[in-house]
Amino acid sequence: MRRTKSTLTTVVFGLAGAAFPERTIAYANRLLLAGYDNPEDLEPSEWYVSLTRWVSLLVAAGALLEFLVDRRDSRAEKRARTDPADDE
Repeated sequence: MRRTKSTLTTVVFGLAGAAFPERTIAYANRLLLAGYDNPEDLEPSEWYVSLTRWVSLLVAAGALLEFLVDRRDSRAEKRARTDPADDE
């Protein structure tokens, strides 16, 4: 269950990064450029904003795919354990 929560959290953050790439970049700047005098004065290039949006979408899609595969595998394992045909 813990793995599922972290996967779904990754999906949510990926979608948020895709929806709000400028805010994602600003947040990362505050974290990564904490030692600089004026990191808020930095303006990202348009290609960087687009790249952030696409990378965030790929992260969300990958995490969602991992969630779906894990869920399918756990259902198959559950079916295999409860299948009466295997007992014969």
